[in-house]
Amino acid sequence: MADIELRVLDTRIGARFRRPRPTDIIVGTTQPLADVITAISNGAGSGRISRLSICCHGYESGVESERAAYSHLGGGFGLQLGAGDLTWNTVSEFGALATKFAAGAIIDIYSCSAAEDSSDGTGFTGNGRALMRELAGYTGAIVRASDAPQAFTQGVVNHRLWRFTLYTSYEGVDFGEWEGTVWLFKPDGSRSRDKSPGRGVS
Repeated sequence: MADIELRVLDTRIGARFRRPRPTDIIVGTTQPLADVITAISNGAGSGRISRLSICCHGYESGVESERAAYSHLGGGFGLQLGAGDLTWNTVSEFGALATKFAAGAIIDIYSCSAAEDSSDGTGFTGNGRALMRELAGYTGAIVRASDAPQAFTQGVVNHRLWRFTLYTSYEGVDFGEWEGTVWLFKPDGSRSRDKSPGRGVS
């Protein structure tokens, strides 16, 4: 039974990847989270997922730190995925995919500050590390995510002959290298730094 790699892209990031695959799952803004999970399950078919890449925006919010006596914009408030998002209220729904992952499977979260802890020591609101830990626990897969904003490129390319534009094309999304500290969250609740996370999806 072959292992399968799937990629999920929220349209608020882009319309497609730079190097699209037939198995890519493109998620619209009105698509319920349950439908996204079903699409992932159907994409696996009778196989097992060895790698699932989820590419979307991460939620940030104003954070007031009483200990440091300043306010800042912090991440770790969940992921903007379809109409339902991936938050504390919805993370348990990913448990439906637990039987779809191969042993040692990994979920890559390409999202800004998904693993940031902005909870100021309280451990609750804005604790992206805890959210990623929960995702790993529900799915039984290792979750890889960063605590920093993630850069990506996409846009329209002008194809020119001298000074004249012959035609334009959409180049698709390319995440390039990981930014910030990249963490591995394991199903047993432990975490460790990934010092060589490799290149992002494109």
